[in-house]
Amino acid sequence: MSELPRFIVDGLLTGPGEYRLPPEEARHALRSLRLHNGDPLVVFDGAGNYANAIIASEDPGDLRVQVAEVKEELRRPVSISIATGIPKGKRWQILVEKCTELGVDRLYPTLTSRSVVRGEGDPGHWRRWAVEAAKQCRRASLPEILPPRELTPILAEAKEENFMLFLADPEGESPRSYQKEIMVAGRVLVFIGPEGGYSEEEIAFCLTNGVKKICLAPYVLRVETAAAAACTLIHDL
Repeated sequence: MSELPRFIVDGLLTGPGEYRLPPEEARHALRSLRLHNGDPLVVFDGAGNYANAIIASEDPGDLRVQVAEVKEELRRPVSISIATGIPKGKRWQILVEKCTELGVDRLYPTLTSRSVVRGEGDPGHWRRWAVEAAKQCRRASLPEILPPRELTPILAEAKEENFMLFLADPEGESPRSYQKEIMVAGRVLVFIGPEGGYSEEEIAFCLTNGVKKICLAPYVLRVETAAAAACTLIHDL
């Protein structure tokens, strides 16, 4: 039996009732997939809630679905966040998609002294990439993608929220060395340098603020590869 198509709804799924699909989702349902009244589908809200539903109207400007029961996605024992420079071209899209598929909860686009991309781009596109990746991997939540900021405010916010802080570095320890601390903290933020790497001053700043080095691989990885490796290694704990 084939999987039901998945769509994100406007707002939150709070219980049984009718919900509206955003215009781009409505167009995809009616024009691309040629769905009609009564056809089944799955909807989710990006906040971890999902439900089986049926189409209740075929108005492309106000497409509604009927939901009977809302379910909540299983929460992972450790919340993972990634802070990284924005790589050039489609590599940022790949990073957003793979981090969504691998269960990242928050992405911090980071501006550093060696950043090639200085925060250009459309956050609306970033969210759309995450939505499409969530559909593909059947995830009901979306990562929070924050506006690009410099290292100092990101680190200050993470310390205030009691993240376990790591810096990806080939000379660091294995993530498994910190397994107990990670499980106790319940939330991890991994800093990954931009394409040119962090400067010596930025590395020193991180280390003096409690960030610990971890090794993701014995080689220097591309930004998007390092992000995926960090997620995989921490999930494996």
